[in-house]
Amino acid sequence: MSATETEQLLAEALAAFGQAEFDKARLLLERLLSQDPDHARAWGYLGLCHLETGRHQFGQEALEKATGADPENPDYVYWLGNAAGSLGQLERALACYQRAVEIDPQHTKANEFLVRTRGLLESREHYRTALRLLKEKQPPDHYLTLAVRELLHSIGLFADSPARDELNYCAKEILRGAREVAIMLPPDEGLEEWARQHQQGNVALRFLNHQQAGAAYQQAIDYKNDDPYAWHGLALANALAGEAASAASAWLRVLELEPEFDFTTLARVQRHTQ
Repeated sequence: MSATETEQLLAEALAAFGQAEFDKARLLLERLLSQDPDHARAWGYLGLCHLETGRHQFGQEALEKATGADPENPDYVYWLGNAAGSLGQLERALACYQRAVEIDPQHTKANEFLVRTRGLLESREHYRTALRLLKEKQPPDHYLTLAVRELLHSIGLFADSPARDELNYCAKEILRGAREVAIMLPPDEGLEEWARQHQQGNVALRFLNHQQAGAAYQQAIDYKNDDPYAWHGLALANALAGEAASAASAWLRVLELEPEFDFTTLARVQRHTQ
């Protein structure tokens, strides 16, 4: 195959790729590569065709050929990172994005995915730490608070983290042995309704009535937005209801208000006595 024929075949393949005709492009690229097996650009776009049609392993293999033929091309290395990420190989994906950025520090997508993949890896580590704490036969002191905190860090880094699936279990465990702490009704601040709703939420949680508890704690928050115990109660109610995203959001608010919050406690409002 002459150089002119090769370029014409590549142009046809790229035109088909641009029209999202990935199978047509793939066949043209495979024909080209059968005659010119070291054509880096053809391997690169063949890899993309496979990725676009869900053949991630074939995509990765093709992109390995592309980077082997042209190791200094940041796009091929970036695409290889995407292939690795689609196969769950996050460490390899991270290494590819790092390499792409080394080659071209201004590579927008590589920089974006580098940050994203670091977050995913960190999120995964927090999730795994939480699971170890929850599965310990002889867990350390305050393990439940530590586990919830790790789950929340995981979710904070990656909203769709599987850590969300553990929140319902944690809520049930918290309520199984929750300790009550007394918080005082601030004098002369007109917070009687806040106190009443707070107590209604506490009682509803004790009876596992998550709907009533959630409504009461939400009203308490409407009166006093900076009360971590009300946010905690709302998170428990949401977790019991299976509303993991809302539970995580409320618990993350707790950590904003009080980073060392003890998740194994519930609050009981008391009035000042003379």
